[in-house]
Amino acid sequence: MDKPPSPKTTAGGHVPPDVDILLSRMLSEIASDADIEAYRDLVLANGEVVDVSEVAKIDTKAEQLRKAGNRLYHARKYKAALGKYNEAMCCAESGSEHLAICYANRSAIYYEQEEYELALLNMALAKEHNYPAKILDKLDVREQSCRKKLEQGQSKNIALCPRMGINVEGNPRVPFLAKGIAMRQYPWCNRGLEAERDFRTGDVILDEKAVLSIVDVPLKYYNCSHCSAENHHSLIPCPDCVFAMYCSEECLERDKRLVHRFECGLATKLRNVSMYTSNMGPKLFLYGLTLFNDDLDQMMEYCEQSANAGGDPFTLDYREYDPLAEFKELHKTVLNTNTEIEGSLKACAALSYAVLIKNPAINSSLTTKSHHRFLLNSLLHYTRVACFLMWNSHVNLSTTSTGHVLSGLTSVGSLINHSCDPNVAAIYMGGRLKFILLRPIRAGEQILTAYGPTWYDRNHPPVTYSFVCACPFCVQPSMQHWLATGRELSLGAERNADMLLAILQDEAFNDVDKLHAIQQYIQRHIRFHPEDTLSRIMTTYRLYLLEMVKKDIERMGREAAVARVFE
Repeated sequence: MDKPPSPKTTAGGHVPPDVDILLSRMLSEIASDADIEAYRDLVLANGEVVDVSEVAKIDTKAEQLRKAGNRLYHARKYKAALGKYNEAMCCAESGSEHLAICYANRSAIYYEQEEYELALLNMALAKEHNYPAKILDKLDVREQSCRKKLEQGQSKNIALCPRMGINVEGNPRVPFLAKGIAMRQYPWCNRGLEAERDFRTGDVILDEKAVLSIVDVPLKYYNCSHCSAENHHSLIPCPDCVFAMYCSEECLERDKRLVHRFECGLATKLRNVSMYTSNMGPKLFLYGLTLFNDDLDQMMEYCEQSANAGGDPFTLDYREYDPLAEFKELHKTVLNTNTEIEGSLKACAALSYAVLIKNPAINSSLTTKSHHRFLLNSLLHYTRVACFLMWNSHVNLSTTSTGHVLSGLTSVGSLINHSCDPNVAAIYMGGRLKFILLRPIRAGEQILTAYGPTWYDRNHPPVTYSFVCACPFCVQPSMQHWLATGRELSLGAERNADMLLAILQDEAFNDVDKLHAIQQYIQRHIRFHPEDTLSRIMTTYRLYLLEMVKKDIERMGREAAVARVFE
């Protein structure tokens, strides 16, 4: 939904206190412009902090977690119960009946929620994973009840919602991007995206799948560790570690092949040094190493020769997707050093280095000092790349949670620049980044989104960026001066605003009707922008877009679940 915040000066989040203390020492004892080897040396001198024992799968722990889930289930705290059941699955030993029982318990939750297709899916998973024969009758009764209710038309279908994929002519070479968008070089902000033709309010001009995704630690048992999708109804555990779950066998196999084969044996250590989404840096390095066929020398030769060359994803033909070519363009990204967070980035990279060298496959490749230096520098570079190019989606697991983060790294989508008066809503959700027009864009205009709050998010606390914003709003001395650049609504526009409000409050109109009504109003009356009433409508519009994207993802997840049940 927004660009990532700058790393904090202390770890916070979910790291152990001794890691937080070590991070604080690095930031207080080492200058931010010091060589990264100084950070590495301090970490290695305190190796016991990162060299923790790996958490093993054990049935007694799985049983404890499952019983905790049962208590939450009986208290009707279903989402929390799902989290406990999923964690129990991850802790269950290979071939254990606890895994199957947790699938069955998940089915009970979905049965209570009248999600009968999802209940059937989990019952099928339970039967595939050694469900105890002595209690199979209970599961069969629930299955028969589900099928009867579906036959009676009691399926809990997602309400009608618009499809939120590309809805304009696509780019022949980049199918997930609208035709008529190009990369431009701007003297004040380096790269950016520019419209080569007119676009209308509501046009979906980008629907890009993330190259890599990161799931914040508290979300590990709710979201897929590969694509980050919130498919907790179908999550399956990594067979070898306790900290990864996947929405499908395809995601499990792909993540294992590309990255997780390096991470799996270090899962506990990596979790302990993960600060918010700092492990995107090492993940990007491991992804690159896989694409170079685990040939560290070949990777080093290319990366050192092409550093800071300037990446351009528009040179790629995505009809014949080449992940190595895309990785190379990401690697060539030119980044401005931000002295305020440079120390934090170096500390994160040093911690990652100390963990990764524990992997036998990686350590055996580090035969020279140059190899070690390349690994260290790469982790710093990719941590910088991730910090500045990742997209975040914030998730609250409960009314008391402070919000956790799902992050994705994209190629084309990373090119968009910031404005507090954006013309595009950038929404990262379900492992995909979408650009949806908030207002019309004319040919020749730069395409812009807000990395944080917009000017009309007046109740949002101020956000500090790593750059000085010079957008049309920020160059004005005050809100009054900014609003003075717009026009008062005409009587006709005011009447139309009242009609729009009536439509939004009328339950006779579905989500599709309401969304189209908002888009038509903005398209028709944007000439008054910036204006107070129009800004409130824009705020409502952005909230509707978020909700529609979420519902569209839920629809696709349900369709996939139904297909698996009835295939």
